[in-house]
Amino acid sequence: MNMLAPSRPRMSVEIVFDFVCPWCCMGIRRLIGVFRQRLDIETHYIWRPFLLNPTPQNDGIDFNDYLESRHGSRERADRLLRLIEMQAHEFDCSIHFDRIHHVPNTMNAHRLIEWASARGDCNSLVLAIFEAFFQNGDDIGNPGVLAEIASRQGFDHDLALHFLSGQTLVGTVTAGQIQAQKAGINGVPSFIIEGLALTGVHDAPALNRLMDAAMWVSGRHEDLRFGAPRMSSFSQRA
Repeated sequence: MNMLAPSRPRMSVEIVFDFVCPWCCMGIRRLIGVFRQRLDIETHYIWRPFLLNPTPQNDGIDFNDYLESRHGSRERADRLLRLIEMQAHEFDCSIHFDRIHHVPNTMNAHRLIEWASARGDCNSLVLAIFEAFFQNGDDIGNPGVLAEIASRQGFDHDLALHFLSGQTLVGTVTAGQIQAQKAGINGVPSFIIEGLALTGVHDAPALNRLMDAAMWVSGRHEDLRFGAPRMSSFSQRA
């Protein structure tokens, strides 16, 4: 160990997202990849739930019915899906809508992330759940499916399944949704660092500008080279 090497500042990145949002799948994968390349910081991720379909239907909804309810017709929806798949390819993300037959309620998936976050780094678990849904069309609302995904990322399968079989942390996820809305979050993915926020799918330069501005705000950057929109982090307003 080099005792003379300067320690890297640890920056917390809050990510507000939902697992059935294709732009979240693209944007989060890109953000993690970009910040992984930054040797000047140590990044800690805080995952915040934002259920796009907070319906009482625990079993979710048929994908075709979902598309028609959101876009009016399957033909119109198909055009949009093709555009999203093309955009995903540009961001090195694989999305296959033809494999999705069911849009799940994502409460269990967010509960699992809350549970896993208390046990260590769950970045790989988040990405694995996205992959299971958008690449394989898996039912990520099903406790058994989620427990299997968690076990492949190093979490205990039986413990995860036991947890998911109950209702623990439902209130925590619901409170997180409310906190996000109170903080003014109305689109996902939203990335918040030191009170600076960026929403949507962005390229590496934009993400690096956000981090540089956040480091300056925190007093860990020598000069302000870039700007970013300012808002209060909802973790501070909870």
